[in-house]
Amino acid sequence: MPPGRETPVGARQVELSCIGVGAGPLNLSLACQIHDEQTGLEALFLDRQVDLRWHPAITFESSQLQVSHFEDLVTLVNPRSAYTFVNYLHEHGRLYHFLNAQFEAVLRSEFEQYLNWAFHRNPLVHGGETAREICFEGEFRVRTDNAVLGARDVVVGIGKQAQIPPQFQGWTGRNLFHSSALLDIHPEVRKKHVCVVGGGQSGAEVLLHLVGLPKERRPRLITWVSQCQIYVPLDNSPFTNELFMPCFSDRLAGMSESQRKLFLRRFVLASDGISESTLRATYQALYRHTFLEPNECDITLQPGCKVSRCINAGAGHRLTLQRGMEDVGEVTADIVILATGYQNALPDFLEPIADRLEQIDNELAICEDFSVRWDGPRDRRIFVQNASLGQRGLADPSLSLLAWRARRILDSLLGRAPCAKPEPPDFISCTSIERWPGPLAPERGQKI
Repeated sequence: MPPGRETPVGARQVELSCIGVGAGPLNLSLACQIHDEQTGLEALFLDRQVDLRWHPAITFESSQLQVSHFEDLVTLVNPRSAYTFVNYLHEHGRLYHFLNAQFEAVLRSEFEQYLNWAFHRNPLVHGGETAREICFEGEFRVRTDNAVLGARDVVVGIGKQAQIPPQFQGWTGRNLFHSSALLDIHPEVRKKHVCVVGGGQSGAEVLLHLVGLPKERRPRLITWVSQCQIYVPLDNSPFTNELFMPCFSDRLAGMSESQRKLFLRRFVLASDGISESTLRATYQALYRHTFLEPNECDITLQPGCKVSRCINAGAGHRLTLQRGMEDVGEVTADIVILATGYQNALPDFLEPIADRLEQIDNELAICEDFSVRWDGPRDRRIFVQNASLGQRGLADPSLSLLAWRARRILDSLLGRAPCAKPEPPDFISCTSIERWPGPLAPERGQKI
C-alpha cells in the first residue's frame, strides 16, 4: 500500500510507480480513479495545500460553473464511483434539496467543497507537501521539504499563472492586481473609482461582486473596459459543445499547427464568452443602478477598447484607451483589477529537466497519452495536465474532459488499451468542419 495521509512522508527515500505533483482537480481526478480501480499501482499525490482551495480568490458568493455537474472528477468515465458529485451530495444529505433548488449551474463554492471532500477522502493524496524540484537519475526523483521520492513516472497537474499584459507589468500592487487575487487583497473600494479590464466571464463576475457590496462599501464609479466590441455570450449550444468531446480532442491533436490555430480563433466564444445568466445579472445590475438606485454607484462601459498605456497617477493609475490605432481617452482609477486571463508557465520544480522537455509554441509538446516528448528513456515518462490548449483545443483547461484525460493517463500508466466505454463519433464529420470557410466568431486579438 503506498504511503498516504495515514503514513506521513518523512525525511526518507520512497520508491513508487507514480508520483502526482499537485492534487487540484487535474491530478485529483487521476488519484480518485486509481483508488477506485484498486489496480495495485503504487501512487502518491502531493499538494502544498492542507485543504484544497480551488480559485478561492475569485469564488464569489454567486459564481457558478460553466459546465454540467456531471463533468466532475469521475462521472463521465465511471458514474458508479464513490467520488462523484452526486455521491458527495448524497453523503451530505442534501441531494433532494439540491434538486429542489433548481440551480442553473453548480455554485463554485459548493464545487470547491466537493473537491476538498474528495481530497481528504482519498488515501493516495498527501496535503502539506511541497515539491521543490524534479530531476532524473534513471528514474524521476521528486524532492520535497521532507523527503526524496523516486518513481518510474511523474504526473504534473500544471496550474495556470495570472496573465499580466506588458503595459501593466511593473505597476502591480494593492491598487493594481489580477482578478485572481481580489478576495485575498480585499481592497478598500468605498467611494473610489475602480477600473475592471477584461470583458470575459471573470470581468463580469468582478463587476457583479463590486456592485453587490453593501451600499456603504460600494465604489463611487466602476469603469469596465473590454477589447470586445460588445459583451458577448458564451456559445453553449449543443453542436459547439461537441468541441468538448474526447473524439474532437483527438481529432484536433492530429491536425497541423496552422489548422489548430485557425480552430482556436473560430471557436473562441465556446470558452471566452460570458454565461447567459451572468450577462443577464450584469444587465439587471446596470438597470438597477441607472433607474432605481441613482447616484449609488455609477457604471461606465468601455467596450471595443484596449489599454495601450498605464502610468502612475498619485495613489492610482492613469490608463490610455485605444480603439484600433487611435487613442480615444484616458481613465484615472484608484484601483485597477485585471481580468486578463491566464497563461502557461513551466513550474520552477521542473527547472532541473526543463532543457530535456520538447516544446511547441510555448507549450510542452505532448504525445497521445499526455506524456511529454523528451530525450529520456521511453519507459520513463512525465505526464502533464492542463498545459496543451494549443495542441488539444479549448476543452484542455476546462472541466469537460477532466475525467477522460485522467483515464487516458491511467491507461498509459498501466500499459493497457483504453478501457473507458467508447462514445459514438460526434454528429459533425471531420471533413465538413475542416471545409468551413471562415471564422465563426470575431477575432478578438490578445485578450486583455
